[in-house]
Amino acid sequence: MRPIKPAHLHDTGAAVSNLHKGLLFIIMDEPGISDEDRQSLQRQLAPEMQPEKFEMATFRLVKILQEQLNSRPDIPKEHKPGVQNGDVDEKTADALNFLLRQLGALP
Repeated sequence: MRPIKPAHLHDTGAAVSNLHKGLLFIIMDEPGISDEDRQSLQRQLAPEMQPEKFEMATFRLVKILQEQLNSRPDIPKEHKPGVQNGDVDEKTADALNFLLRQLGALP
């Protein structure tokens, strides 16, 4: 997996595909997510994965993660996204990559 780069609503292509891979890794490996929630989130994201589209399912999942990362005391302030708007800007990409490193997906 490569580090997540900024991506925005209605974007398509490789950056979105990599974002989807990162989001799936987080869904599957982040502690505290129930099996039912994991399956539900995967089902919601699935229609956007094959066409590599950043649409509403990706947007909603990113927004949820932004909210969670901002509220977690174990995430250093400099690695929190700050915003909670569903957009993957530089700060959100950094926060997601920090989490992926913590989970062992990135060196």
